[in-house]
Amino acid sequence: MRVGAFELDMNTGELQQGATRVRLQSQPFEILRALLERPGDVVTRHELRHRLWPDNVFVDYEHSLNTAIKRLRAALGDDANRPTFVETVPRRGYRYVAAGPPRHTPTRSRLVVMPFSAVSAGIQCELFSDGLTEEVIAQLCSAGDDVEILAPWSSRAGGPGQARARDIGDLLRADFLLEGSTRLDDVRVRITARLVDTTTEVHLWSRTYDRLVDCPMSVQADVGSSVASAIFNELLPARDTLGLESP
Repeated sequence: MRVGAFELDMNTGELQQGATRVRLQSQPFEILRALLERPGDVVTRHELRHRLWPDNVFVDYEHSLNTAIKRLRAALGDDANRPTFVETVPRRGYRYVAAGPPRHTPTRSRLVVMPFSAVSAGIQCELFSDGLTEEVIAQLCSAGDDVEILAPWSSRAGGPGQARARDIGDLLRADFLLEGSTRLDDVRVRITARLVDTTTEVHLWSRTYDRLVDCPMSVQADVGSSVASAIFNELLPARDTLGLESP
């Protein structure tokens, strides 16, 4: 995305001008993203507060937000008194004021598929979960190159399930996260899958599948196809996804 004389990489949060690259810290980057989403409109301090900090996090919001704005302006070489990019609207918030609308460079979204967790005890459920994870990844990868799918070994870098979606997104530079679980009860399995926006931690889509496990590979292929179709319909709603039927 073009930001004045800069090119902003929306995946890495880097500002580039010629041979110079500056990596924005996470909070200044989020503020800039919020402003670029609504150029010319006022983005209130209240909106920025809820975008940067969850409700259960207690910090000095006023001071921290002021610091993040200063860091953003420093990275852009902007002057608060004569702003080129970020204008302060007293007692309200900020707006992006650079001449001309920001120009988007086509980029692919990045989706990380976390290993499906085995809720039921036993090796059988763990093996089924691993196979389902591999099947979902294979189905997503076969859907084309509009969305970048992170490899299984990379998804395990996010940790064993305790990490927040936002932290995993920052670590792996992923826009979206697919997570799920399996619960095995004799001949039946319940599979839950969720698509999460790593920036807002909002669940964009979720579905529960109940199946008879007469043939585990068939169940994995069936559910994997359904999940892949739903994910691509969510991320690329204007496209007919690979001929896959919606769930």
